Amino acid sequence: MSALRNIRGLKILLLTPQLPYPSEQGTSLRNFHIIRGLAQEHEIHLLSFAEPSDDDAEVQLGPLDKLCTQIRTVPAPRRTFAQRAWRLLTDPRPDMAHRLQSNAFEDALGEILHGEDYDVVQVEGIELAGTIPLIRRISPGSKIVFDEHNAEAELQRRMYMTDRAQPRRWVGAIYSFVQWRRLRKFERWACRSADGVSVVSQADRNHLQALAPGSDPIVIPNCIDVQAYQSLRS
Repeated sequence: MSALRNIRGLKILLLTPQLPYPSEQGTSLRNFHIIRGLAQEHEIHLLSFAEPSDDDAEVQLGPLDKLCTQIRTVPAPRRTFAQRAWRLLTDPRPDMAHRLQSNAFEDALGEILHGEDYDVVQVEGIELAGTIPLIRRISPGSKIVFDEHNAEAELQRRMYMTDRAQPRRWVGAIYSFVQWRRLRKFERWACRSADGVSVVSQADRNHLQALAPGSDPIVIPNCIDVQAYQSLRS
């Protein structure tokens, strides 16, 4: 990861859980500013999910159309309660690993990787970490960066510790306990499977270093466009 910091002119493919524009909440804000920063010195390609209602591509893409050389989207997957419950009972991976599991996304990713040679493929968030083996198989020459938006196992552990103290929330505590244990294993695997890991804060870095020694995450804080808020000043 550190070897890539001062290199310019890379071809980078970003995988995001939703279109980074409009950038109205945490994940999309982070992803949009990452793209905007990287596009200053690198060629950016984007594969993302789009909500079924996003039928006006020009409006939804906004500035992304100028920042990215290629943008491709697939419909965001939908899960029924029964499908989710069945996976929880039969699959050892955490619920977050299934949240964005999509054959259409994997097919699109395979086509993109077969069609272009990428220096870096950046995976945004643990929901897309399951694509790492596919990237490694099709594009073994690409460096894989895993941008972990939260220390997810630690968040789930805290939820378990809170819920177990309240009898009326013991069902939630059981869920959180199971997910915490599964997330520990999955998050450790994701960090060790990538060539580099980035996080939002030093606290998240400390948690992931303890969980996956040797992963050595780098901290890339979230940011905002200060100029966009100048009109709010009195």
